[in-house]
Amino acid sequence: MMLETEVFQFEPDITGISCAGRFTMGTRLGETEALIQSLIQQGSRKLILDLTHVEFVDSAGLGIIMRSFGEMGERGGHFRIAGANPQAQRLFTITHTAAILPVDSDLVTSVKKLQEGDAASTA
Repeated sequence: MMLETEVFQFEPDITGISCAGRFTMGTRLGETEALIQSLIQQGSRKLILDLTHVEFVDSAGLGIIMRSFGEMGERGGHFRIAGANPQAQRLFTITHTAAILPVDSDLVTSVKKLQEGDAASTA
C-alpha cells in the first residue's frame, strides 16, 4: 500500500502528520519527508508523527524519523511518535533508537504530553 499522509492542527501550536500504508522507500516516502521538512521550516515546533495506520517501517523510514527528530531538537521543538505498531516498536528497539525517540501508544497521549510541555519530549 502506498504511503498516504494528512496534516492536522490539534491546537494552534501542535501539528500532527497522520500516515497510512508503508513507511518505506519507494512508497512516496520522499514526499512525506518534504512535507515534514516544510512544516518545520514554516515554524512548527510541536510535531506528532502518527503511525497508527502504518503497516511497516523500514530503515529509510527510520532515517526520516531520526532526521526530523534531530531537526526539531536543533530548532528547540518537540517531536513525538504516536501509535507505532509492534514491528515499528521492534525496529526502534533493535536500532537503539527507542531510548531516544519519544513514542506514545496513541495520538491522544502524544497530544496531551505536548500540551503539558513534557520535558521528555524535547530532542
